[in-house]
Amino acid sequence: MTCAVSLSTMWARGRYSSVGEFAGKAREWGFTHIEGNVFISSRQMLDELAGGPLPISSLHCPCPNPTGPTGVPASRLSLSSIDKEERGQALRFARETIDAAARLGARAVILHMGEVPLGSSSQDRLRHLWQRDLAGSQEYRSTKEQLLSRRSFAAPPFVDTALQSLGELSRYSEQRGVLLGVETRVYIHEIPDIDEMQRLLSEVGSKSVGYWHDVGHAEVQHRLGITPHHEWLSRFRDRMIGIHLHDILGVTDHCCPGAGDLDWAMIASSLPPGMIKVCEIGEWNDETHMPGAIAFLRRQGILT
Repeated sequence: MTCAVSLSTMWARGRYSSVGEFAGKAREWGFTHIEGNVFISSRQMLDELAGGPLPISSLHCPCPNPTGPTGVPASRLSLSSIDKEERGQALRFARETIDAAARLGARAVILHMGEVPLGSSSQDRLRHLWQRDLAGSQEYRSTKEQLLSRRSFAAPPFVDTALQSLGELSRYSEQRGVLLGVETRVYIHEIPDIDEMQRLLSEVGSKSVGYWHDVGHAEVQHRLGITPHHEWLSRFRDRMIGIHLHDILGVTDHCCPGAGDLDWAMIASSLPPGMIKVCEIGEWNDETHMPGAIAFLRRQGILT
């Protein structure tokens, strides 16, 4: 029996004349399901995807990703915003994604829970220092410490708001029989960090809410010296409902599996049974890698 594995519509961006054509290519490469993400901009586009040759396993919120009444794409609205209007719009689009998942028979909706507004300059400098092999330098350590200190000081009201949003959405998703996966994030300013993840999962306490592990995001955090990758897996294995699979080179993730240097053995040894598996591969990857992705993951013990 073939192990179920999805391909995210991230790969489809700018590549195909229709999402149906994308789904046909995914099936040709051995994928059994599709995950819809923010590339899907309308209900019509989502319905076209659902009418294709592969079923939909999951939706990455917001999906569809329309432009809201203020001219801002739904994907730029934050569930942790302390601006009531913005948070209200983010909740509305999340509920619409949950509705779509229930209508199409998708098992789960993946959530980004928001961010702490820190700006990007310090984070960009941290990455540039890492890429210049200066992770052991005093400049790197002080840059990282300052970032983490600023985040710790500013985070509480935004984390509280994220918790409130997740609680509201959990009650909504329970009524519709859809799981919510809170995803590992990649940037320091994003919510949740590992302790915030513990708080979100514990305090919401809903059976509809679980942990969604992103291997590339967790590995970037590991390489930058923020949180060891294995800690995410060990702390939340029992709450894990799904995983985004992709490879990584340096601190560039969303590479095709087999095109990077991720420790796949560590990942394979940490996965619970029955979880949703999705390849989230950036559209910028060379298509020649794609036909071998499923076979590679099978050799690594990720798929059986």
